[in-house]
Amino acid sequence: MIRNYLKITLRNLVRTKLYSAINIAGLSIGVMTVILLMLFVQDEWSFDHFHQNHDRIYRTWVKENFQGEIFFNSISPFVLGDELKDNFPSFENVVRYMTLGSQVKNGEFSEQEEIHIVENGFFEIFDFPVLMGKADEMLSGMHQVVLTEEMGLKYFNDPSPVGQIVKLQLNGEWIDFTVSGIIKKAPSNSSIQYDFIIPLENMKTVTSEGGRTSWTIVNVETYVMTKPGVDIDQLSKEVAPFIDDRVAGIYEAGEYIVGFQPITDIHLNKEVPVGLVPVSDARYPKILGWVALLILLLGAINFTTLAVGRSVSRAKEVGVRKVNGATRQQLIGQFISESILVSIISVLIGGVLARILLPFFNQLAEKSLFFHMSFETIIYLCGLALVTGTVSGIYPAIVQSGFKPIRSLRGKTTKSGSQKHWVLKGLVVSQFVLSSVLIVCTLIMGQQLGFLQSQNLGFEKEHQLIIPFTQSGEGLAEEIENGKQIAQRLRNELGGNTDFSGFSMSTHTFGAPGWSEIGYSEEGLEQYSKFYANEVDEEFIPLYQLKIKEGRNLSNDMMGTGKFVIVNDAYQKLFDVHVGGPMQSPFNAYTVLGILEDFHFESLHNKIGPLVLSNDLVGLIRNGGDYSFDDFPNPKISAKMDGANIPGAISSLKKVWERIAPEQAFEFSFVDDNLDRQYRAEARLSFILRIATGLAILIACMGLFGIASLSISQRTKEIGVRKVLGASARGIFGMLSKEFIKLAAVALVIAAPIAFYLMREWLQDFAYNIGVKWWVFVVAGGLLILITLLTVSYQSIKAAMHNPADSLRTE
Repeated sequence: MIRNYLKITLRNLVRTKLYSAINIAGLSIGVMTVILLMLFVQDEWSFDHFHQNHDRIYRTWVKENFQGEIFFNSISPFVLGDELKDNFPSFENVVRYMTLGSQVKNGEFSEQEEIHIVENGFFEIFDFPVLMGKADEMLSGMHQVVLTEEMGLKYFNDPSPVGQIVKLQLNGEWIDFTVSGIIKKAPSNSSIQYDFIIPLENMKTVTSEGGRTSWTIVNVETYVMTKPGVDIDQLSKEVAPFIDDRVAGIYEAGEYIVGFQPITDIHLNKEVPVGLVPVSDARYPKILGWVALLILLLGAINFTTLAVGRSVSRAKEVGVRKVNGATRQQLIGQFISESILVSIISVLIGGVLARILLPFFNQLAEKSLFFHMSFETIIYLCGLALVTGTVSGIYPAIVQSGFKPIRSLRGKTTKSGSQKHWVLKGLVVSQFVLSSVLIVCTLIMGQQLGFLQSQNLGFEKEHQLIIPFTQSGEGLAEEIENGKQIAQRLRNELGGNTDFSGFSMSTHTFGAPGWSEIGYSEEGLEQYSKFYANEVDEEFIPLYQLKIKEGRNLSNDMMGTGKFVIVNDAYQKLFDVHVGGPMQSPFNAYTVLGILEDFHFESLHNKIGPLVLSNDLVGLIRNGGDYSFDDFPNPKISAKMDGANIPGAISSLKKVWERIAPEQAFEFSFVDDNLDRQYRAEARLSFILRIATGLAILIACMGLFGIASLSISQRTKEIGVRKVLGASARGIFGMLSKEFIKLAAVALVIAAPIAFYLMREWLQDFAYNIGVKWWVFVVAGGLLILITLLTVSYQSIKAAMHNPADSLRTE
């Protein structure tokens, strides 16, 4: 029987080449899209699951309640790790780690690298493959370093330079480290990524004793691994009173809470503050997963639509088979078998297309995804073919197997074709609805990204080059002073170079998230306040063309004569300060020199906050009670170029830099690139969605073309009669197209509220957004109607121009 089903299926595929090609192409594109997008989704959801004990590994977080303000941080105090390790036997292991930017040198070759400072049990908790060395001994000595193979090749031209010496700059001093082990690069779905790993004992070199013993200074991520069978919720309840006792002199009971976040929850949970490892947005893999299923659904709808539309042409086949004794169950089996075979062919083609396009998709998604033909993959593809084929073919099979033999042999299906007529319309409208939602979402996302990139940020961002200083460990005040001196020397050396129009020093630059944030409580008031701060020199404001609304700029002649600040509009309105007057208590020693028009020093995800530009950031920090940052306030040199000869300007700058700052790596970035990087996730999602929308429209057009072809072929005599009675070709074209345009209009009405809700939710993530404009739906509707007309026009025009005599002879 199965062999007979297969023969009949292949015969039908060959006989109806056009409809078979449309079905297979639509499903193949759908399968390809599902495979690629689900690889992305699976990678996002699988983050940190490769650790053998991932269900027992947690990252600690700290939540402080201070005067009604909640301070929530996934970076914890250094002292917390020792307290948990020494007092709670339910923890099998506790490790801390931090990252630090440092110069690395071997011989004459030197570059800036990110160094991971970790506790000795790091390789006992995390399953990062050790290629050379013993996991429990590699970090036993203070001046041992573990490298990846890539770093071995980079610095030693040897992937396994165990026993060799490499220099690291810590606290301004070059220190020899012995390579004690080689580890494999962390998987792409690991939150923790590394190149250089050194022991935690080096914390003593880069942090003060107070920073290692204070409960209010956060500087490390602390990971714990519980013993098997331990209930983390119960353990958290045991930890709470212990922590209350440890911080009793600072906080009331319940005001300082330590919690535990599963490691597998870190990557996609933005509700917990970002720590040392980056996080993603949990909505985006969900969005792409739904888009993948929608596109596959479009391909399945194509199959169903064409199968129902062709039911008349297969009516006699059904009648003959029923007269010869075929049961309805056998006919259902035959039609579903056809659907599954088409689905199998489509899955094979889709899989091949996915393999071919995977490198391009990896580049687009910034991933390193693999598509292996493993046993699990084969099972997944077989399941996909079975489900897709069954879902696509079940309704047509039920409809066609239910035809009455006598009416079927006469070429008729039911007493009334209205049921099939409405089903076809419903399927076409469903395709239009899905396509319309994708079109509207794509248009709005594109507009929002265009808005973000073209928005007047209130400062000059073009051709601004940034050179960061390596943390030297001399103390923040000394580092900032060194930065100012380097900026002045650059002005002296390159002042006559027409490729440059200015240099400036600041502790933060644009496009870097998390400027210094200072929190405080005014004496006598139970109210907590905070503001952002940035130390700058006198060239910063003119270099970035910030607009002084009132007052004047900082100047070098006042740097040693007092403490001055320039505030933005948001600060002036919040704290009611005035030019020439002091800042609010406890910062009364600072005189407000000027007020700036507001500018976007943070991304457009956030509203403009109160900001202070000062000549004494360290003093402000000391006056405030709380201080935090995401971007370390080490000096950054800004160089404004004219843009005519950027490569030449960079080359000149590098030569001067290496002469006047030989201990500082010459690494640079551009402000506009840094700003674009803030919206990289949204840009990536928008681009993927544009491609997905194009594929969805292509699939819908193929289905529409097939339905139009079937519809017109079934109305051949009607068209002939109308032409004989005087109908014009234009009138015939309008009649045939009008029905599909109506369906497109109905679909747009259904799609509009769905798209409006989805985009309104997405736009709420931006403090500054374009909103959902009514005209976007008009444009989407126009595009949908245009696409519909273009799709059906060939068949409609062909039918309208056909000789009526030939049409009337058609049986």
